[in-house]
Amino acid sequence: MARPEYFVFNDENVKNSYGFYINTLGIKMDRFNDNPVMLNNHINSNENVIGNWSDSLKENGLLKLKPHFDEETNLGKDVAGKVDRGYLKGCSMGIIPNWDSVQKVGDRLIMMECELAEGSIIPVPSNKGAIAIYSVDGELMKEEDIKSLCLSVTEKINEIPENLNSKTDMNKIILSVAALMALSFKDQPKDGLDVADVEAKVLGLSKQVTDLTAENAGLKLAAQTAKEAQEAAVKLAATQKVDLAVTQGKIPADKKEAFVQLGITSPEVLQTTLDSIPAKQNLGAGVIVPGGTGGAPTVATMEEFQKLSVGDQLSFKADNPNEYQKLVESIK
Repeated sequence: MARPEYFVFNDENVKNSYGFYINTLGIKMDRFNDNPVMLNNHINSNENVIGNWSDSLKENGLLKLKPHFDEETNLGKDVAGKVDRGYLKGCSMGIIPNWDSVQKVGDRLIMMECELAEGSIIPVPSNKGAIAIYSVDGELMKEEDIKSLCLSVTEKINEIPENLNSKTDMNKIILSVAALMALSFKDQPKDGLDVADVEAKVLGLSKQVTDLTAENAGLKLAAQTAKEAQEAAVKLAATQKVDLAVTQGKIPADKKEAFVQLGITSPEVLQTTLDSIPAKQNLGAGVIVPGGTGGAPTVATMEEFQKLSVGDQLSFKADNPNEYQKLVESIK
């Protein structure tokens, strides 16, 4: 027979031998995870450590763990063999209970919280009701002491109304302490609160939630609008600076978008970068072309011709041979 992959530590739908159920989600694992010891039949001694557990899994009301036997010891090997051969099929969890968490739900007495201390291989599976209970100082409690505690807790719970949220009559309702605080009631009469008063409080809270939700949505919209306006202003300022730099010849037009993105990311860095780039010099500035609108200059006398630069003289002679000939003849 193959060794089971998981052993069931707890089934919250099965009553244990002491008459109560244990809420699986309420089983705290912190202490156990630090030392996930596997004992032989809850005997807390070094020689009865026969392995450990791993991969705890809580699902469908069950707490399950994977077994790992220490087969280097005779006892561990012996117990592992009995498990493999199908003679031992169950385990039992040792817990430190939280008796204050015990609640009566319908006809069930449920321990809502406890702390897992160890897991033992035993002849009777834990999902059939076998558990071991430890005191807060880690000592295994005697069965008669546990039964006495269970009886005491049961008597205490029976003194409380079976359902604190149930209606006592058609017009009265009893609330839990938490509900009283949430609805801002100062106290609760013994026969319960008027249903109309409770409903009014609930409706008031509902309206507050609706109003706050609407206000929050408005604030989010305003914040988004302000953010978008600020981003648009930053982009416009960056674009204007970059356009001016392109006009001044500081940067080429095909690099405009990259500089705009730089300005959006950091306006200060953009400004520093543009300030460090010299503007392109206009080499044609200050050149005077006598007459005309371009090309070779026009002159009326040889005196004006001689005032031209050598380059302009050559241009004039090449572009206006007839006019140049007249100038030459005018000085003969």
